[in-house]
Amino acid sequence: MISRRAPALLWPLLFLGLGGATLLSLTWGAPVSFLDLWSQNPDLRDPARQIFLELRPARTVAALLVGASLSVSGAGLQSLFRNPLAEPYLLGISAGGALGATVAAALQLPGWNGFEAGAFLALGGALVASAVVFALGKGRGDALSFSQDRARLLLCGVALSAFLSALMSLVVALSGRLDLAQQIAFWLLGGLTRASWAQNVVLLFAFLAGSAILLGCARDLNALRAGEEDAASLGVEITALQRKILFAASLMSAASVAAAGLIGFVGLLAPHGVRLLGGRDARILFPGAAIGGAILLCVCDALARGLFPPIEVPVGILTALLGVPLFLFLARKG
Repeated sequence: MISRRAPALLWPLLFLGLGGATLLSLTWGAPVSFLDLWSQNPDLRDPARQIFLELRPARTVAALLVGASLSVSGAGLQSLFRNPLAEPYLLGISAGGALGATVAAALQLPGWNGFEAGAFLALGGALVASAVVFALGKGRGDALSFSQDRARLLLCGVALSAFLSALMSLVVALSGRLDLAQQIAFWLLGGLTRASWAQNVVLLFAFLAGSAILLGCARDLNALRAGEEDAASLGVEITALQRKILFAASLMSAASVAAAGLIGFVGLLAPHGVRLLGGRDARILFPGAAIGGAILLCVCDALARGLFPPIEVPVGILTALLGVPLFLFLARKG
C-alpha cells in the first residue's frame, strides 16, 4: 500500500503524528485525570476507569476511522474532478447522507438504536446527492467534458447542500418531535459523543471497502491528471471510473455522517497536507490522506473536549475554523 517513491519524510512524519494524536485523544480532555486510574480513592478511580477504559477507546477509534474516511473520500473526489476544492461536505454528499439519517430517525425505523436503518438511508442519500451534483456539474456534456467548468461543480455542490439542509429542517418541523430537533442539531454540527464499538464496525467496513476501490483506481486516476482525453486514449474508461469513485466516496461519507454527523473540511485539509509533503501520486495520496485525516480529527476531537471544560465544542466547528481559511486561500489562488 505504501509506494517506494514516497518522499523520505512523509511516512515517518505521518506515523509519528498518528501515534501522538492517538495518545492525546486517549488521555486528554476528560473531567478526571488520566492518573486517577491508579488512585486509591474509588470516587476518583472508578469514573476514570469508566472513561479511559470503556468510553474513550471507542471514541478514539471512531475519530480515526471517520477522519480517515472523510479524508480519503476528499482525495478521491479531488483526483476525479481535478479540482482541489472538491470534498464530500462542499459537494453536498455529506448533506445527502445526513438527510437520509434524519428521515430514518423521523420514521423511527427499526435497527440498533436506529443506526443500521440510518446508515442504509444515509448511503442512499449520499449516492443520490453525488449523482445529482455529478449531473449538474457536468452540464449537458458527456463524461469527457465533465471537468471543464470546475467552478460550476462547486456552486452546484454548495447549492445542493443548502437545499438538503433545508429539507432536513422541514422533516424536523413536520415531525413535531423535540428529540429529533436535538438529533438534527447533532448532525449539523458534527460530533463523536455517540461513538460505540458497534458503529466502529460499520465505519471500518465502509473505510476498507471504499479505500480498496480507490486504490484499485489509483493508476487510472494518475492517468487522469493529464486530462480526460489523454486518459481515455490510454484505455481509461472515464464513465466507469467516475461511478467507482463516486460510490466509494459516498459509502465512506455516508457511514461517517451516520456515526458522527456533518464534519466538514477534513477531506480538504488532510489531502492537501499530504500533497505538500510530496504525495501527489494516488498510490501515495490515498494511504497518506487516510493517516492525515485520522490525525486531524483525533486532535480536533481532543481539543473539542478539552479547550473549554466542562463544555464540549462540536468538533465540526473546529474543522470548519481550520478548513474555511484554506478553502478561501485555494479559491483565491485559482
